[in-house]
Amino acid sequence: MARYQLEPGDYGLVRFAVSPLTELGNSLRALRAPGAYPLQAPWYAAVCRVRDQLPIDVLSGLIGPNFDTPDLFNPRLGVPLTIEAQLAYLRDQDLRTLGSDIEFAVGGIPRRLGSAGRSFGHRLADALATYWHVAFRPHWPRMRATLDADVARRARSLAADGVIATLNGCGPGVHADATSVTAHILGNGHDDLVLHTRGRPLFLTPCLFTLSSSTPLGDSDPMVMYRAANQQSMWGDAATASVPAGLLSEHRQRYLRALGNGQTTTALAARFGVSPSAANQALRTMAAKGLVRARRSGRTVIYERTPLGDQLIDLP
Repeated sequence: MARYQLEPGDYGLVRFAVSPLTELGNSLRALRAPGAYPLQAPWYAAVCRVRDQLPIDVLSGLIGPNFDTPDLFNPRLGVPLTIEAQLAYLRDQDLRTLGSDIEFAVGGIPRRLGSAGRSFGHRLADALATYWHVAFRPHWPRMRATLDADVARRARSLAADGVIATLNGCGPGVHADATSVTAHILGNGHDDLVLHTRGRPLFLTPCLFTLSSSTPLGDSDPMVMYRAANQQSMWGDAATASVPAGLLSEHRQRYLRALGNGQTTTALAARFGVSPSAANQALRTMAAKGLVRARRSGRTVIYERTPLGDQLIDLP
């Protein structure tokens, strides 16, 4: 969990924005664990066909064991949110700045980037530019359309409901109150981070390659990434066709949707007119596939969706 402590007036500096470089960095998670991002399976399949053209030795060294990525992928104040401007910014940075950033998130610097020759920033930007042109540029228009639609949705919410309600609508991983914005980070070894905006703008960035929400690990420009809405339509029928066989069936889809914020086996059995043992068996099967998880509340066992289950409930 990471919490931004806000100062008076900071909510007036909240900005929703799409960052191409952030999306590029987050996609490294799907390269390592494609099964965790079933809605992006068509993209992953396309990337596999051009994998031999990618600087995999560099890319694999830019994501940590807990799926952390360096803060160098995040938006910077004063840098336009275009891939050209963001890569140009990296080219101007030195080993001291970028290297410490990578080491903090990953634990070491990719060997290829440590070789002699051109400057560190140039070698890093060149590798990321290759990744962008080969794996992202052909698909970016439909990706960007989904991300822009999410930002437009938040803009309408800001006008109708206000900033706190809008942030609380960015998914279960984001919570806002009068003095703070909290991101619940999955599988992260840097728990209970307390960060400060200190009068700087707070970027809220929708992402296609995140399961819940995340923030920078260090005290870089404030930012919260959250899972973009309505991703299921981005690839059309290809997204449904790419879900692994047996992972999603009609009755599991119904169970997933019915779970809401959590349900007991007894409640689900009553809803669907089946025996508690039949409901329990279905839930255990889905838990084994990573779609749901059980938690205890006193003597009661409550089943709730995992982030993977959240992604799959929106499939047609």
